[in-house]
Amino acid sequence: MALKFNDKSEKPQFIYKRNPLVERSFHIFQFKDEKKEYEPVGEYTLLDPREVPDLTEKKMMNLVALLNGKKDLVNLGNLTKTRLLYNIVPRAPGSDKTKVIFRTYDTEGVSMENAVLVLERGVINDESEQT
Repeated sequence: MALKFNDKSEKPQFIYKRNPLVERSFHIFQFKDEKKEYEPVGEYTLLDPREVPDLTEKKMMNLVALLNGKKDLVNLGNLTKTRLLYNIVPRAPGSDKTKVIFRTYDTEGVSMENAVLVLERGVINDESEQT
């Protein structure tokens, strides 16, 4: 695959930044071509106070990589010794937000809530979009 001269300098569609107002929370931004700038489209909030901040940052890097259509993710299984599960919460009628609950499972007992991701409608395609 041949790269164009400007491929490396193109802005990614999605980026993230720490939320300065909420500890253990990140804003997700999407580049809007019509405005030529990034606009907030979501938020990721860690619920598990035991999780190390560096691990949360790596999860954010993976999440944003997926939003940008990348397949090369950082393998976190060896760091956490847990499985990361998720479910998309059914959208309430008239809602413009998609909520995803992440849970960790260590193969014993029940899974525990780990984080909440809230995205504006249309950022991801989920089955509830098809109505």
